[in-house]
Amino acid sequence: MKIIPRYILRVFFPIGALVLFAFGGLYLVIDFFEKLDDFIENQASVGDTFLYFFYKLPMILSQGVSMSVLLGVMITLGILSRNREIIAMKAAGVSALAIARPLLLGALLISVAHFAMAETVARAGGFRAQQLWDQQVKKKQGSQSWAFENAWYRGQGVLYQIGLYDHRNKVMLRPSLFFLDGQFRLTQRIDARRLWWNDGVWTAEDGLVLRFEGETTYQERFSEMTLDIEEKPDDFTAMERTPEDLSWFDLVRYGEKIRQEGYNAVPYEVELQLRMAIPFTTFILALLGIAVALHRGLHGGIAAGVGIAVAVAAVYLTVLQTGIALATAGILSPPVGVWVGNVIFASLAGYVWISNPKQ
Repeated sequence: MKIIPRYILRVFFPIGALVLFAFGGLYLVIDFFEKLDDFIENQASVGDTFLYFFYKLPMILSQGVSMSVLLGVMITLGILSRNREIIAMKAAGVSALAIARPLLLGALLISVAHFAMAETVARAGGFRAQQLWDQQVKKKQGSQSWAFENAWYRGQGVLYQIGLYDHRNKVMLRPSLFFLDGQFRLTQRIDARRLWWNDGVWTAEDGLVLRFEGETTYQERFSEMTLDIEEKPDDFTAMERTPEDLSWFDLVRYGEKIRQEGYNAVPYEVELQLRMAIPFTTFILALLGIAVALHRGLHGGIAAGVGIAVAVAAVYLTVLQTGIALATAGILSPPVGVWVGNVIFASLAGYVWISNPKQ
């Protein structure tokens, strides 16, 4: 890497990291004092309190990446402009594009890292933090194991009514299975005290089988019986969490499944688009910040750049939330509703760049 790009990145990365950790620290302080009464009232230990915020920290930092990159870009170019270094670079024949290129490359790499972080460490940490909050702080009984109760699930020719589902041990309590033919007619019903997954098959315990053949109903009690059904424990994973909690692959798989079955898959489609759009926002806001900062030149100083960055982020969040609401309501398609903010701000960045005669 050449000297000038390396120098610009040496200024940008520390500033961006400082802004990100300042955002995370401020968020933690506010969140701590908001939840302090709950920790004291429920007599949570110091260790549980520490672990709660430790698990939550990656998610907090993930939420602040885009804003931190925007501020980092504005402050970096503000410092270079204040020190007359941009003027010196241009006088030496360095174009505005050459100045912007390392910042855009850095923002693109951060966008990729942002996506990876959000889908791995941040999502897993947020889920663990919520579990700890429910179990150790709020003392909710059963939240450690029981994922959901009294749920319905449509499988391959089978409707499941599940009393309780233990997602860790892959056990259903008080399940009822309704087997349907191609005309959606009930052919068989199985009620059991327990249904568990073992060695690749479902085994039912202590139950009753009802078979419907025309006008005749046959019934048979059993103590233990293996079931030949298509569904596996992973098929029930998506039922235990909201779309925001699902992993990337579970979200894709479950959204496609319920879409094919004719159910409303819009919340899952919106969440899937949002998973891609938010990290890309980091690059878009960096592009806009660079265009604005180079367009302003020496005018306004660093403080004005920070103010512009905050205003841009506020407007972006407003546009994003509006698009999400319209997509969720079915007024816009999920890709259009979620990505409209990025398209608008990318177009704005392009306009600012082109309209600047100094470029």
